[in-house]
Amino acid sequence: MKKSIILSCSFMLFLSFTFSGCEKTDVLSSENKQKVQQFTLSEADNDTLELNLYFNSSKDNKKVTITKEERIIKENELIGEIIVRELIKGPAVNSSLSPILPKNTRLLSFSINDGIAYVNLSKEAILTMSPVAEEACLRSLIWSLTQLPSIDKIKILVENKTVDTLGGNFNIAKPIGKSDVEQLEKR
Repeated sequence: MKKSIILSCSFMLFLSFTFSGCEKTDVLSSENKQKVQQFTLSEADNDTLELNLYFNSSKDNKKVTITKEERIIKENELIGEIIVRELIKGPAVNSSLSPILPKNTRLLSFSINDGIAYVNLSKEAILTMSPVAEEACLRSLIWSLTQLPSIDKIKILVENKTVDTLGGNFNIAKPIGKSDVEQLEKR
């Protein structure tokens, strides 16, 4: 019995040594994946994408070597980022709809935490708007992003800072959801 256990362990050890050198994987990437797996919720398998990105790991100028780094991306954050980029891009060319943000506005970052989407825009997003235009902008962002099940409210940042207003009419210093729009404090 002991011989079969020792033999099995030896064989498994041999296999692990044999196949461990087949593919290069960045050590930090492996550690990050292990950390993420420890924090993974039961539903996380359904709402994350696991991607392999390959980076230059060449040691000299004679031989090209690339090494895999694994990334785990939250689907809702990726979709939310796409939604905001499309809103910035504006409506279709032949549409009678109006854009909600200046075309030169950039999305600096997007994240979701505790049901709040953090939309970090460039300084070009701030410009004087009529109350109707600013409310339309806020409603467009809120209604578009809260389609995602993980988002209840949005928090707009400009250049990584909390702002009181985008267009000069409404106080947006706190996260806002669909039910908050009617009660937005006018400035």
